[in-house]
Amino acid sequence: MSIFEELNNELQTATIDELRQMIASAGMSPDVQRAARNELEILSGFSSTDTEEYKNRSTYVRYLLSLPWKRNTGDNRDMQRLERLLDEGYPGSHTVKEKILKHFTEKIHKAKLLVVDDEKIALNSLVRALSKEGYTVVPAGNGAEAIEKLRESDFDVVITDLIMGDIDGYAVLEETKSRHPDTRLIMITGYATVDTAVQALRTGAFHYIEKPLKLDEVRTVVRDALGNKVSTGKETILCFAGPSESDRISLGQTVAEVLGRKFSRVSLAGIKDESDIRGLNRLISGAMPGCIVEGVRRAGVSDPVVILDGLDRMVADFKDNVISILIDIIDPERNKGFIDYYLDVPFDLSQVIFILSTNYQDSIPPPLTEFLEIIEFKGRT
Repeated sequence: MSIFEELNNELQTATIDELRQMIASAGMSPDVQRAARNELEILSGFSSTDTEEYKNRSTYVRYLLSLPWKRNTGDNRDMQRLERLLDEGYPGSHTVKEKILKHFTEKIHKAKLLVVDDEKIALNSLVRALSKEGYTVVPAGNGAEAIEKLRESDFDVVITDLIMGDIDGYAVLEETKSRHPDTRLIMITGYATVDTAVQALRTGAFHYIEKPLKLDEVRTVVRDALGNKVSTGKETILCFAGPSESDRISLGQTVAEVLGRKFSRVSLAGIKDESDIRGLNRLISGAMPGCIVEGVRRAGVSDPVVILDGLDRMVADFKDNVISILIDIIDPERNKGFIDYYLDVPFDLSQVIFILSTNYQDSIPPPLTEFLEIIEFKGRT
């Protein structure tokens, strides 16, 4: 079955007007929205829907809509559970366990957050949820306490309730702007005070969130607020090297499960040329997106764990140019604007956790090894 035939029925049967509405709510960047709308304008000028060009352009728009531009799961990492699963599955491989645990512990952003709310249950819920994301979270039970903490320390993000007695969220906002102009503040508000929260945006707040709080929304807004502000230095990518393909895949699935992320496997062994990875220009007959973007689409979210399996066989076929291709894909400094030739618009891969997989460590070219944390193992014992 063609990857295009897998598009859901809603997309396959949608009219141009319906597609236009879907584009507006798909979470695409302005540039991608513009490209999709331009295609719809061209489609609306066709007198027949049976031409090859119409079908190709229509399929392209529907494929864009099928991609998870903003859908994500975020991390719900549990290092103790990961350690337990590694002990159960690989009891004799202490080095494997230690390297994987260290890798994901170090990848946690150590952003410092101040959370302010005079409702104890709400405060504890936020602290608990954001701590699980790996942030350093400092609670404050009222506005006065928050201002005191702002005078004592720096924070990357402040999350504060708006209505809190004498010293409210506005006072916290003003103190934050005065002492820490680079710190972003997120306002929490009830439905009745949304207009007031909008005014807070005009006076310097980064965002506001309505009650009752949805923790997934809170996590997303915090990540957006942090942006590229918090850096953990040059990131490395895991590479599993071992003779058992099934064990390598299983280990990748374990990592995804513990992180609470979707999992997708992309086989590199069948890759014949660059277009298999980067896609083929959609104006060419038989054009399709590449395996990387398609692997993310199958996962249904923008931040899955994707294992690129069969690196050794791909390297053997591609020789030198495989190095630059893979680095463009896995390097967080480059892949935020990854271009698949079929899409012809940037697709953000920076939230994907890539894991490379190979039979033999010696098959990895030296320039690529600089980006990798290679974990060699013999499989399950």
